[in-house]
Amino acid sequence: MHANDALRQAATTAGVPITHIGPALGKAPNYVSNSTSRGSTPRCDTMAAMLNVCGYVLVAVPREDVPATAIKLD
Repeated sequence: MHANDALRQAATTAGVPITHIGPALGKAPNYVSNSTSRGSTPRCDTMAAMLNVCGYVLVAVPREDVPATAIKLD
């Protein structure tokens, strides 16, 4: 799954509107929508911060240890 799709899935699962992510990071409400519409892929630190707003963390684990509930990025 692409990073932007993973962020949207995390937000949806957590019940966090996409427009709340930007302001939580000190950005405009349309920050995420503008970035995804341009086809931008967030840097790891930015992705980690955005996922944190949704109650998720960005981690690297061995493939065989990935839990079934994980949102996997390609």
